[in-house]
Amino acid sequence: MISKKAQYLLLSIFFALTITSIFVLNFYPSDVVRSTYEAYSDQKISFNLYQPKELSQPTPVVVMGHGIIVNKEMMTNFAIELAHRGFIVASLDWSGHGQSTGYLSNLTADLEAVIAKIPTLQPLANMSALALLGYSMGGFATYPYAVNKTNIKAWVGVGTLASGDISNTTTPRNVLMVIGKLEEAISLNDAKIAMVNLTEVPSVDDVELNTLYGNIENGTARMLYVVPWVEHLTTPWSEEVVRISVDWITLSFGKPLPTTPNAFYLRNFFAWAGFIGMVGLVFTIAKILADKLDLKKNTEGTSADIFNQDAMRAQSLISFIGKYYLLTFLLLPTMLIFIPALLLIPLPVTTALSALVGCLGISLLVFCWRLAKRWNGSIKRILKETLFQKPKIWVYAGILSALFFVCYYFTIGLNYLGMIPSIQRIPYLILICFLSFFVFWFFSIFIQKFSTPYLEEKFTANPTIKYLTISFINTLLIDSWFVVIIIIPCILINNYFATMILILIIPIFLFFNYFGIYMEKLTSSPIPTALFHAIILSFIIVTLSPYEGIMNFFGILM
Repeated sequence: MISKKAQYLLLSIFFALTITSIFVLNFYPSDVVRSTYEAYSDQKISFNLYQPKELSQPTPVVVMGHGIIVNKEMMTNFAIELAHRGFIVASLDWSGHGQSTGYLSNLTADLEAVIAKIPTLQPLANMSALALLGYSMGGFATYPYAVNKTNIKAWVGVGTLASGDISNTTTPRNVLMVIGKLEEAISLNDAKIAMVNLTEVPSVDDVELNTLYGNIENGTARMLYVVPWVEHLTTPWSEEVVRISVDWITLSFGKPLPTTPNAFYLRNFFAWAGFIGMVGLVFTIAKILADKLDLKKNTEGTSADIFNQDAMRAQSLISFIGKYYLLTFLLLPTMLIFIPALLLIPLPVTTALSALVGCLGISLLVFCWRLAKRWNGSIKRILKETLFQKPKIWVYAGILSALFFVCYYFTIGLNYLGMIPSIQRIPYLILICFLSFFVFWFFSIFIQKFSTPYLEEKFTANPTIKYLTISFINTLLIDSWFVVIIIIPCILINNYFATMILILIIPIFLFFNYFGIYMEKLTSSPIPTALFHAIILSFIIVTLSPYEGIMNFFGILM
């Protein structure tokens, strides 16, 4: 048992780590000023403007557009580096994304609206010297503009393709395509096909990777750059991708490359430090607050008095795991319950993920019902006692959720993955959050009231090893289900774009399981785990999900 003195020492360390990380991520480099504005096309378009401090002469401008299912904050690494090198940078939320309003529609109009707004905000912006940088969908939106405008000095496409049909050896100027070796969204061969029209190479087989064609000074430079060990979703967070992209734009404007280290490494270090700090902060405050509120035994029933312990011990581990997979896969049709939401709520990614997670949540509740019958317990009793609890457990859960929300917003939310949606999404946010709470409540009941007590009977070790082992097994059970459900369709259609979802799902449920078992030890309640994840993930997913009808959305992807 950790002492009170040690608890407060850890609290101080995690608090200092979090605050320091927030300060570094939002104010370093100190010569860059960041602000948020709005432009108007058919919709309100939100964009971040990054400027060097104390501009005194006309300055080149770089405009950046993100990909589908993300937002402008994902482009912050590029923006910080470019502004630090003396560029004015605008990074926009496309219509239907992030804090921009309207449906995903005319991206060219979005781009033009932001470009027109920049000189009204900064008179020293040299609009005759522009560069465009597009990630994924943002590349397809910015490339035709680069072809048709003589003031575009360079185009960089990250995880995207140049359009070979409208390209030649001189138009557009200075074209760079950067893709990851593990790219799921586009093929290397398609990128090579585009390079054939951009260069004078005779065929696709003659295209050399990471090789400069043409001349940067006269605007005829072309390159297809492939980065090892990087896939589509993480491309904008790769140091090599950021560096090669920023260097290309820097050279295209005749600027020398800096000799000092870039800001990426320090910011990346403090991003991880901030994440560790806020997780440690939440875990430490959770313990201190639980003790002060006397939440140790918040619910009346534990596994010892809810279930027959002999019946629980009699079930083999193979039987438990085998029936888990058999039942949850057999209940896949429960996903059909969410069809009305898929058709009526104009947030296709949010509703699709809700259907996927909700399907497993419902399946787990049915599995828990079957286990309760076998162990001579009552699922009805468990549901009643874990939902109708004293107000202080809800206050406790709200405090932890709010604390993590604020810390996440100022570290990750402002710098890597935005989490504040446009006002038109707020009603849907409330609905998704409400539904998500019940889904995560089902998950929490399975983890805290069934799986963990059962596994504790099967493993003998010191408390820390047991906690880590059981949490890991629970994580494998849940994450492996998502892996199978997502990977098999991808194999069948030979398209692995959807596997990017696993990059988010796997760590989410890793944290969910460790946090859930921790909450069981502190409060015996699934409410903190369910409310915490419902609030945080609803904000993130609703913000990332493009505002669009599901049929139009799949039409765009195809």
